[in-house]
Amino acid sequence: MPESAEIVLVGCGCPLRGMGWYHAVQLLGDKCESAKLKYVIEPWFLGGGKDGPGGKEFAEWAATVEGVGFHTSLADIPAVVEGTKRCALVSGRTADNPKLVGEAIKAGCSTIYLEKPGAPTVAELEAMKKEAGDA
Repeated sequence: MPESAEIVLVGCGCPLRGMGWYHAVQLLGDKCESAKLKYVIEPWFLGGGKDGPGGKEFAEWAATVEGVGFHTSLADIPAVVEGTKRCALVSGRTADNPKLVGEAIKAGCSTIYLEKPGAPTVAELEAMKKEAGDA
């Protein structure tokens, strides 16, 4: 079995609607043997949107997930353990992704999978690539 990386899912979204949620379901169902979902970062449904549309569904789903930490911010997760591979799967709102990628780098993610389109502009994508390369 390949060495497993811990996955930080950033931007889960609403169950049955959010692309991040579909990624979480696949990871929790062991569809990727080299990855284990370790943290879910969901600022909206764990914050200001918890009482809005989709908030109840998210809370009900999250309550069924064992062994995964749920947080509102990448800054809230523990430092990466020496020798651990940490990958961020960024599935946030397009406008938020440049900031989220920077936060993922600071959280010790050595690999980042960025859902398309990734950023509002090509210039922002290029800046994100440079920031990752400089890390």
